[in-house]
Order: sequence, then structure tokens, then C-alpha cells
Amino acid sequence: MPKYFKRGVKREHHFLKGLEKPLEEIAKIPGVKKVIPGRIYSSDSRGFEIKVSRETYSGLKLVAKSNGSVQDVFLVVDKKDRERVRREIERLMEEWRKV
Repeated sequence: MPKYFKRGVKREHHFLKGLEKPLEEIAKIPGVKKVIPGRIYSSDSRGFEIKVSRETYSGLKLVAKSNGSVQDVFLVVDKKDRERVRREIERLMEEWRKV
């Protein structure tokens, strides 16, 4: 695993508050090869949410929202596993909402 990866998640830059543990859980989903946090920008969002926004060439793009900020997160996933990974992320998000 490259130098900045720990538990399947790239840690070279910052995370939104409360995002680190959910990304580690996403990294454990079979078929997810890498989790790469991207750009953080401000918004008027409240609460916590992670959703799949679209497919990319190498996998999936997620949007994570947490109390006034939004972060792009990229997953490296084989094409054959993408739909299963998408469903598993939706299931995990339902669990996180209950907590």
C-alpha cells in the first residue's frame, strides 16, 4: 500500500469532521480498492450524509456532507462491483442515520 494509505483510505490531506470512520468502513466493502478524499468546500448543509453521486472512469464518486461543508470522495472499484458497492454504501448510510 502506498505511503499515505492507512486502512484503505488515503490520508495525505484533511477529512470533514466525522468522516474518517465511515470511510474506513467503506474501504472494507469487498471490491473497493482505494478510498481517496478530495476537495472540501463550504455549503449550507446540516447534519451528516454520504451518497454516491456518479460513476467515474475508475470507480465511483461520493459526496459527503457534514455541518456546513461538503467533500468529494473517490472510490477505485472494478466495473463489475460498482452496483453492489453502491447498494452497500446506501445500506451503511441508513445505519449511520439511526446512530
